[in-house]
Amino acid sequence: MAWDPGASAASKGKFYTILRFLRIEQTFFSLPMAYLGAFVAYRGVPPIPILILIFSALFFLRIAGMTNDNLADREIDSKNPRTKSRPLVTGKISVKEAKLMITIGLLGFFISAYLVNFWAFVLSPLVAIIVMTYPYMKRFTALANYQLASIQGLAVFSGAIASAGIIFHSLDKVIADIPWFFVIATIFWALGFDLYNHIPDSAFDRQMGLHSFAVVMGDFALKFAGLNQVVSVALDLVADFSYNLGPISYASTIVHGLIMAIAFYKASKGNFGSAFYYNIYSSIVLGLGIDLDVLLGIPRF
Repeated sequence: MAWDPGASAASKGKFYTILRFLRIEQTFFSLPMAYLGAFVAYRGVPPIPILILIFSALFFLRIAGMTNDNLADREIDSKNPRTKSRPLVTGKISVKEAKLMITIGLLGFFISAYLVNFWAFVLSPLVAIIVMTYPYMKRFTALANYQLASIQGLAVFSGAIASAGIIFHSLDKVIADIPWFFVIATIFWALGFDLYNHIPDSAFDRQMGLHSFAVVMGDFALKFAGLNQVVSVALDLVADFSYNLGPISYASTIVHGLIMAIAFYKASKGNFGSAFYYNIYSSIVLGLGIDLDVLLGIPRF
């Protein structure tokens, strides 16, 4: 059977089932990007309480978003051989439990945003709406892939808001302080690895009337994923230059791109599961590299 990151073995306990249900390890796609946004916007290390609250906000939003995604797709997943062992399909997690998890996740997210700063709280409903409407968009348009990718871009955006909101009181200055090149680069990067999730399901999605670029582009979908990630690396290099970052930033961007190239190769051989998770490594390399560059303050080339 094809790889499924949300599957849970029947023999495992409830705690393990919840972790697989939430795909909690995928937090590491977004957390390094959120800290990247925070460090670049702050031009240093943000206060530790802010960094903790950024993690808290992402953690709770993942609970709400992933649970909502699974709940919205429960009937579809039950018909897909790849996803029919997911906990909401098998009943290991009930619909009532899922709704409770969504409520807890959203409350935790909004409370975390409130504790970060005023502008983080004001903008938090926009972030939540984008996250929570994603699973319904694929019923209508392949642009749902870019909506999912924009959620990763919002990690950079949100981290920057958390830091900039400490420094500036006006919204226009907070928005201006966001490292937009990194936000946009992250969207292109995420679109690429999101397609690794959709390409194996393209025939099933077409049968069910679901939309994705894997369905629209057919055999060209994998090349389209790679093209998006090439654009992503190019924009990351533009960002390194534009935000006066140093050699560690450039080096981490190059390694980030090389890991994506390995992931693309694996996907081209049909190993979509491994390709998907290689992007966690690329995210960690880029995020930590740029954070370290900002921390050390090494002059640019």
